[in-house]
Amino acid sequence: MIFKSAYVTVFIALVNLINPSSDDKAHVGIASFYAKKFEGKRTSSGQRYRATQRTAAHRTYAFGTLLEITNRNNGLKTIVRVNDRGPHSKSRLIDLSYLAAKDLGLISSGIANVTMKVISLGNEKDVQVIEDELKEEKSENISIFSNPKPDFLEKKYQYMVVEQQADGNSKIVYSDVKPK
Repeated sequence: MIFKSAYVTVFIALVNLINPSSDDKAHVGIASFYAKKFEGKRTSSGQRYRATQRTAAHRTYAFGTLLEITNRNNGLKTIVRVNDRGPHSKSRLIDLSYLAAKDLGLISSGIANVTMKVISLGNEKDVQVIEDELKEEKSENISIFSNPKPDFLEKKYQYMVVEQQADGNSKIVYSDVKPK
């Protein structure tokens, strides 16, 4: 019996290694957003929460993972970057920053039924960069990106657009100009 369960465990692990696209499926659940009292406080990644950035808290995805969130009630979409752990309420799928919640039209209701799909998974090297910067405590503006820091982070307003390329891959473009 022990060998059977060990075999099954190894088989499942091999399937996950061969087919890592298990995150291609969409997850459905309830989204909420951060309260104003969290502005400027450190997230689990070490970054400070900013209501003017499109970020989110998720229980399991690596920091830096990009997620497409769609409000199932009105069809509005936004893309967020995971930089925190949560939500703490078990009934919620994801906690969004104020700007992301505004994009989805859920400010007045406080919560919404959403679909969440992974665009790109975060990189474990990025997590190490955050941990190193926290140890040094030299910078108030901690980035999950490897150095040098991308110039789009320096801009006050940023738009993230995902373009589908001819080869089927996605390309993320950052801009000051709102997409049409």
